[in-house]
Amino acid sequence: MLFLIFYKNEKMRIKYILELDGVKIGYTEFEYADPPMGVVHGKIIFEEIDSPYDLFKNHCKKFNVEITADLPKDQLIATYIIPQLKVFLQNGNQLQGWGGAIEGMDSDEFKIEFSGVSSELMQTEFRHHLKKYNEQE
Repeated sequence: MLFLIFYKNEKMRIKYILELDGVKIGYTEFEYADPPMGVVHGKIIFEEIDSPYDLFKNHCKKFNVEITADLPKDQLIATYIIPQLKVFLQNGNQLQGWGGAIEGMDSDEFKIEFSGVSSELMQTEFRHHLKKYNEQE
């Protein structure tokens, strides 16, 4: 009988799949977190998206999602939580919480901030962030 053991550590990258309105748009690795606040955030790596600015601007207009910053000349946008933006864990389950907001510009990068992560989920899925936070105290 063969047993395989997998460890998630800081050096291993975990991809969290992002879907907008049911369509895969890319992934994030949630490189950063604020564990006491229940927040994880990271850079978005887009797949087959020419203009993330246009994607999010059009989506927010269509679904009445509040935009907190919009500079068309710079193709910069920031939003409040986008209800149709879903994040999926490696096991295929949807990340539970309040939801994800985005900010960024086409010429630079986009980031997602996902809020409302429970302490239980922070201790399991994001334990590397929790460990790093506890070591700072």
